[in-house]
Amino acid sequence: MDAFIHPHQFHHMKQQAKRVVSAQSHSNDQQVIAAVKEIAFEELEKQLPDIEVDQHETLSSIRTMKAKEDIDPFLEQVKQYVIPFPLVSDKQIQKAFPKAKKLQIPDLEQIDRKETVYLRWYDKGSGKTYMLIPKENKLIGIQGYLETSQHKGICTICNGLEVVSLFTTEKKGQMRGTYSKKGNYMCKDPVICNQNITNINPLHQFVEHLKA
Repeated sequence: MDAFIHPHQFHHMKQQAKRVVSAQSHSNDQQVIAAVKEIAFEELEKQLPDIEVDQHETLSSIRTMKAKEDIDPFLEQVKQYVIPFPLVSDKQIQKAFPKAKKLQIPDLEQIDRKETVYLRWYDKGSGKTYMLIPKENKLIGIQGYLETSQHKGICTICNGLEVVSLFTTEKKGQMRGTYSKKGNYMCKDPVICNQNITNINPLHQFVEHLKA
């Protein structure tokens, strides 16, 4: 069976699996537990409306979960069908940031690409933070500055309540020598941010806002 699950959908499955187990640990009412399982499965179906019969059967195993120990086996089963973040070459990354000279390229072998929705890294040479976002079989590059100051807040990308910092980009203004800035708050830790993403629309909206 071919991979059919995107990383953000896999993160959504994690959340649903935890909800199923939580319901079973907090309730003895079998009807309530059965209802939670059905709701969880329906949530998975909403994320993957066009799945085939064998794919459907793989996801339906969430209905058989009974305890916390069942979470990891379920996630291991579905993770083998996750479409990983593209294994991009240095040339592809450089193409996404044509004006960036001597760009430090992240080591993709150190990243769990099946849990990575977008790539973000800090380049010491330029002092900038770079983002690489797959969209419609293309790679969109965003570069800007992530402030060192941080606080607890809502991340614009993942909507999680996490430690966030302000990310800003600069764009040339209509008048020569002028620049405009755009930005918003994002998770300080890109790994946490990626794992929180269950819906990619906010990420795409974030990109559109900065590119406009």
